[in-house]
Amino acid sequence: MPVVEIYGQWKKCSDKSNDCLNLPGPTIAFNVFHRDGSPIGYDEVSRLATLNRPPIQLRTGCFCNPGACQDAIHLTDAEVIQNYASGHVCGDRKGVLNGKPTGAVRASFGKDSAWEDMDALASFIEKVFVSRVAVSNKESEHEYEVRIPNITMKVDSIFIFPIKSCAAMRVRRWPIDKQTGHLMYDREFALVDTSGAAIRLPQMSQIHINIDLYEKKMTVSYPDHEDLILSLEDMESNTPSSEDVSICGILCKGNVWGGIKASNWFSSVLGVRCWLARHSTVGIEALEDSSRDHAYCNKAALLLVSQQSISYLNSVIKDQGWGKLVEARHFRPNIVVSRRGKEAKEQKRGHNTNPEDEWENIIIRGENNNNIELRAVGKCARCQMVDIDPSTGMKGNTLRALATYRRDLGNINFGTFYTGNKYAPKEESTWLEEGSTILSNQV
Repeated sequence: MPVVEIYGQWKKCSDKSNDCLNLPGPTIAFNVFHRDGSPIGYDEVSRLATLNRPPIQLRTGCFCNPGACQDAIHLTDAEVIQNYASGHVCGDRKGVLNGKPTGAVRASFGKDSAWEDMDALASFIEKVFVSRVAVSNKESEHEYEVRIPNITMKVDSIFIFPIKSCAAMRVRRWPIDKQTGHLMYDREFALVDTSGAAIRLPQMSQIHINIDLYEKKMTVSYPDHEDLILSLEDMESNTPSSEDVSICGILCKGNVWGGIKASNWFSSVLGVRCWLARHSTVGIEALEDSSRDHAYCNKAALLLVSQQSISYLNSVIKDQGWGKLVEARHFRPNIVVSRRGKEAKEQKRGHNTNPEDEWENIIIRGENNNNIELRAVGKCARCQMVDIDPSTGMKGNTLRALATYRRDLGNINFGTFYTGNKYAPKEESTWLEEGSTILSNQV
């Protein structure tokens, strides 16, 4: 199965034909395909190309020529109209709709291009997209579709992130809402710019937070700066009503917290004017996502990763010689788990590299049989923030390594989102603890 289809008049050219004189020039339009013949979206190809070393710049879409694009990728008028009705517009990331590409990838070569430029593109496509191993269905079932009825794990560590995108606060024991799965104060705050959009900067990984549950105070620290201490009870804001806050493109509600004192402190640290916003549910029903009752979390209240997944990723980074290995905090999880005893030793490289992908429902055993039930709601799509080392703020190759084996429909996934049991009784004394036993059924 060819991995690439090139569009244009190239097929008419042969070594002994004058048709080569009529080639369209040094601009190559193409699409990339999986080994089963299904297309890989131009958006996915482009994002992976930017992670290549050296990075590769590609143009994608229909290049302001929808007619030629439609003709090249064999779309009917009805399919074009259907794509438009599905929300496909110029500049979006919908590279595949209804099993067909919506555009193409274009590589442009000019008078200053060298052979090495073309070779870098060809090597990238070969390394990332070419599959050289054919596995029969029978072999596939034997190797990959093993079902284990029950898995026993333990909670290795617990993290909360009081201010979104800032450093983790590790806790040994922490209150959790059994109905939502939300850990108290997790992603409760965000730093926003003057337009109300949340900011994410590498140096934010060096802003450390400590919360005193008994004093109801939050202490924020940064190297060479005096600590900022804020109350968690009294609103220090002149803004009486909730304002719109944009988190990853989704509108939420928030109140300015800590007033000008907090604003000046964070602006001094980051070098940009910003404000501290605290999540609010006032008016949330009128926004795009009325389910955001779990503060400024992305998709669900709780993010889980396994030590097995991290270990396998580190083996990829080590094998490729891509620098420093990673730790759990690179992925900003709430819970890090590992398998107990013999099960942990039986995991083999190349098999079930991310076991949490298959954990549909988990039960965390609490004290006095006060168990916590959680339900998986989806995988966590990663961005280049995982490249930031939480200890130093330096950039690594984490996303590049993940892209070699964790791509799925245009996303690079790592970790699983969980939510609580909405039918569970709300108990004030529910605590999540390190070392707790976890039971899980696979999907």
